Amino acid sequence: MKPQATTARRIALALSVVAILVSLGCGFAARRAFALRGSFENEPEALVGPLLWFLILLLVALLLRMGAAVCELLWLERTWSNLPVELRKVGPLDKVEPLVLIGVSLVPGIAWIWKLGVIDAVAKGFEAIRAKVPFTAPVPRQLGMAAVIVGWIPGLNVYIAPFLWEVFATRIDRCVSEIEARPERV
Repeated sequence: MKPQATTARRIALALSVVAILVSLGCGFAARRAFALRGSFENEPEALVGPLLWFLILLLVALLLRMGAAVCELLWLERTWSNLPVELRKVGPLDKVEPLVLIGVSLVPGIAWIWKLGVIDAVAKGFEAIRAKVPFTAPVPRQLGMAAVIVGWIPGLNVYIAPFLWEVFATRIDRCVSEIEARPERV
C-alpha cells in the first residue's frame, strides 16, 4: 500500500478554514457596500472601495476552496490507489484507474454523481477488505455520502462539507492504518 495522503488532507482542511475566514470578511465588505447604497447618487466613489474588497475577498475565498478541492482529490486518488484493482468499481465501470477517477471528477455536472459513486465504492471496497483482513475501525459510508451531498448545497458546501469530508477521510485513513498494521495485509 502507498502511504496515506495525510498532508494533502491537512492542507485541504487548512485551506477550507482560511476560505471560511475570508468569506466572512467578504460578507462584512458586502454589508458595508449595502449600507452605502443610499449614498450612491451623491457619492458613487464611496461605494467602489467596499465593492472592490467584496469582489477581491470573494475571489480569494473561491481560490482557496478550489485549492482545498484539489487536495481532497489527491487524498481520494491515493486512497483509491490503495484499493485492490478488483474492488475499484464505480457503477457499471470495473477496474477504474486513478487517472480516470480524477479525470471524471473534473467534469462539471457529472462529477457530483461520480463522486457519490466513488465514495460508495471506497466504502464497499474497505468492507470487502475487512472480510479478508479483519480490522476494527468502522467504515464511514454514510458520513462520506453526507459529505458529498452537503457539498451540493450552496453555502453548506463551503461551511460544512469540508469538515464532513475531513472526518470521513480521517476515518478511512484509520482503516488503512489498521490494515497496514495487520500481518496478513491485502
